Amino acid sequence: MENQSTIVPPALERGDTIAFISPSSRLNNLFSRRIHKATSFFEHHGFHIKVIYTETLPSSHLSAIELRCSELHTAFADSSVKAILCTIGGLSANELLPHLDYDLIRQHPKIFCGYSDITILHHAIFAKTGLRTFYGPAVIPEFGEEPQPMEFTADNFFETMMREIGRSVPKSAVHTMEFKDWLAKDEDIQPRTLEPAPRWKWLKAGKVQGRLYGGCLPSLVQLCGTRYLPDYTGRILLLELPEGDKPGAPFSLDAARTAMADLRNAGLLEKVVGIVVGRPYMYDEKMSAAFEKMVFDQCYDLEVPILAGVDVGHSDPMLTIPLDAMVSLDSGAMEHEQFVILEEAVKA
Repeated sequence: MENQSTIVPPALERGDTIAFISPSSRLNNLFSRRIHKATSFFEHHGFHIKVIYTETLPSSHLSAIELRCSELHTAFADSSVKAILCTIGGLSANELLPHLDYDLIRQHPKIFCGYSDITILHHAIFAKTGLRTFYGPAVIPEFGEEPQPMEFTADNFFETMMREIGRSVPKSAVHTMEFKDWLAKDEDIQPRTLEPAPRWKWLKAGKVQGRLYGGCLPSLVQLCGTRYLPDYTGRILLLELPEGDKPGAPFSLDAARTAMADLRNAGLLEKVVGIVVGRPYMYDEKMSAAFEKMVFDQCYDLEVPILAGVDVGHSDPMLTIPLDAMVSLDSGAMEHEQFVILEEAVKA
């Protein structure tokens, strides 16, 4: 990682403009109804929306990558834009890294939020500019939900982006694993069925403070050995799983085990002082137990606290996490003080 201090972006305020961008999968037209729904949601809450999206990419592979980069550059360079929200993740964010203008991004710091393979952009932007970004909800999956975004997801997003002080990370009392076909004629007009959320679980007890960084497990593996991976020494690692090969399917436990072993072989796990694990997407109780055992087994000689089952990443509802924020983990603290963000996520 280059030697530079963290840049904390300005807080979001009512009346600000939020840009929607699609740096990885290009699904705005396919899910236009969800783009419109998310736009209406933010406008209802007092924000302006600017969709930065080119419907047809050039046939040249390199030109298409450069155009996707230019959309991101446009969002950062536009002084009217105060926050950038990714429409969805995908599989191709890594193509952008050598072509991004990191000096431009550093000179125009602002909120940047997304998850899944946007993990790759979070790391590259931080490694090259020092800008704090946010691991949190996206336009199409979360803010485009019918009849409205999940309350916990939306509330935590606004609380994180619009306030300056540290706080305990909240737990959602409910969650859902109900899958809705976004292309169905009536889409998901009815709210998804909510169930009591499983409790957080300490796979290893302990107490520690450190800067939280991480994201989607297979995307982290993609970064190993590249110049876009920040130094994880003394950090608390955030890990979560994407969806599987088909919509609504869980990520393979065998693939997750392989990815964890890759992080181990890359020397990343030995550097961290704690681990926060997200609730795995579409994992039932039996699968979750197997996943947690796998994480515990892969960390066999690491004396670090490991907190699992957190509402982060591919989970409904979903937290918004300020990356590179100082946090504390304490398995012996009162329940609401076990995972605490100790500093401002944004600046006034």
